[in-house]
Amino acid sequence: MMRGAYYTATGNTFLVVDSRERKLSDMEKRLLVLKYVDGRDGAIFVERDFMDYYNCDGNRAAFCGNGARTYVYFIHEKEKRNLVEFSSHAGNVLGKVDDLVSVRMPSPKFLGTFEEEDYSGEIVVVGVPHLVIEGDTDKVDWNALLPLRHLYDANINVFTVKKEGSLRIRTFERGVEGETGACGSGATSVAWVYCRRTGCERVTLQANGGDLTVSFRDGSAYLGGGVKKCSEELELQL
Repeated sequence: MMRGAYYTATGNTFLVVDSRERKLSDMEKRLLVLKYVDGRDGAIFVERDFMDYYNCDGNRAAFCGNGARTYVYFIHEKEKRNLVEFSSHAGNVLGKVDDLVSVRMPSPKFLGTFEEEDYSGEIVVVGVPHLVIEGDTDKVDWNALLPLRHLYDANINVFTVKKEGSLRIRTFERGVEGETGACGSGATSVAWVYCRRTGCERVTLQANGGDLTVSFRDGSAYLGGGVKKCSEELELQL
């Protein structure tokens, strides 16, 4: 029997499974996801110094930014550490807990631009691939954008500049196959595109679930926001 709980991170809700003492097989992880995630965004398997992330469809994803921040908060909560370093399928991650829960994100990789019918933008990988489109966030037609999600096998982010250094963002996530409350790697990809254009070093992004901050310093991207536990401890049965 495993123990876990639900956590929320700026609009994303995750099942967090404490797997520090017992490592699960991929099949066991998939079964727990399909049984307990139940409409939430995904599951975080907290292994010893390693984060394994699964989307709600039961498939592993290389990385999740808000999932990584939740991993950091979980270790802070259980082990009383304010600095947490761990690995993921996208590489090493460094996290910190102070007023916000922040992580150093995988370095954004620019793959080029795209143009398909009425839409154009940039392709950026932050652990996982993202399409970044500047547009009207009040009038997003996900049905019209859905072919892009499958054509590029990527998440889709639409953003609007509210004022200098302040953006509105909406994200359609693969694996969830719908719009989510927030997406940390999506926010980082949007911030990278915006800062590349403007030269700024810090951005606040208003997602459906709340505000995220992304800052760039010393050649790295840092994602910050809130995290909280939203359930009692659960006994999870396979």
